[in-house]
Amino acid sequence: MISWPVARAAAREKLRSPAILVVGACFVSAAALGGRAGAPGDTFGGFGVAFLLVLTLALGAGLLSDELDSGHAQLVLLRPLTRAAWLGGRLAGAGVALAAVTAAAWAAAAVASLGSGHALPLSALALLPLAVLWAFAWLSVLTALGAILPGWTNAGALVVAAIAWATLRTTLPALLGHPEWAAAAAELSKYLGPQDPLGLAFDRHALGPALYDACWVFFAWLVAALLFNRRELARRRP
Repeated sequence: MISWPVARAAAREKLRSPAILVVGACFVSAAALGGRAGAPGDTFGGFGVAFLLVLTLALGAGLLSDELDSGHAQLVLLRPLTRAAWLGGRLAGAGVALAAVTAAAWAAAAVASLGSGHALPLSALALLPLAVLWAFAWLSVLTALGAILPGWTNAGALVVAAIAWATLRTTLPALLGHPEWAAAAAELSKYLGPQDPLGLAFDRHALGPALYDACWVFFAWLVAALLFNRRELARRRP
């Protein structure tokens, strides 16, 4: 369920955020530079992926807790609005902001590429929705974490967990004397979060990661709603 008034308010809030504007400007600039070199696909490769991930973290950090800490959420929930609809509205609004900034970066790359006399391959057209799907799947995970963690710690917890797992999977097999386990750990890593679906733009048979990410979106969204429904909300501060 999604409350669209909440979604519109969340989208406006995020698109006016100085942090989002700075990250978005860097993302668009990097994409334009890649497009001028005739590689619009690099919008979501190399530095482009880094900016996309930072943008997702910035949008997801405190997505729920900002409104809860200010007491605004408690005030809104006094109306005939379910918690699930409010949460869905916050997530959808952040997703709209994510899609808008990502589309701006893709458009900057495409215009720069065409302006430099390079052709725009059909595969580049498919990169935008796939990149938004991938990032939105991670945004859903951040929302699920934000249903139980305070402040921006949902983003911090996700970053720390990713770093810890990357360190563990590369060092633990060697420490235990089983270097062959590294390959199994690398394979397991593919299923511990949303997968990169961008390969589908170049190979129509590579549908698996995109479907997997769609499952992550709905599963994380459901978990977020279930956790948030069990959360005790503090009273609105005077």
